[in-house]
Amino acid sequence: MERFNLEDYTTVPEKSIAKRVIYSDQNTLAFVLNIAPGESLPDHTHFESTVLMNVINGTARLIVDEQSFNIQENDLIKIDGPETMSVHNTGSEYLVLYVTISPIPSDEKYAQNADF
Repeated sequence: MERFNLEDYTTVPEKSIAKRVIYSDQNTLAFVLNIAPGESLPDHTHFESTVLMNVINGTARLIVDEQSFNIQENDLIKIDGPETMSVHNTGSEYLVLYVTISPIPSDEKYAQNADF
């Protein structure tokens, strides 16, 4: 067993978005996305993977295949890999998302911390 605390991965982004990897193995990738107020995660897909995204803090507009949804703290969203998605922080506070992707994408860059 391993135990993690999401607060250890919640941070103020140096730029617009900070991704902090919690765990990764050959099957699963888990991380926290920290998105500054007014900033956005641009359109992208997750290929053959399924994404589960839990809103830990904040409010946002989630766009999936051109459909727009307002999301907020405690919402849990499942997105299938081929669906195009983007996230726009609509609140005045940092948006914190706990994300899992399975299976893990083959490109190792997805399993690394990032600031963008």
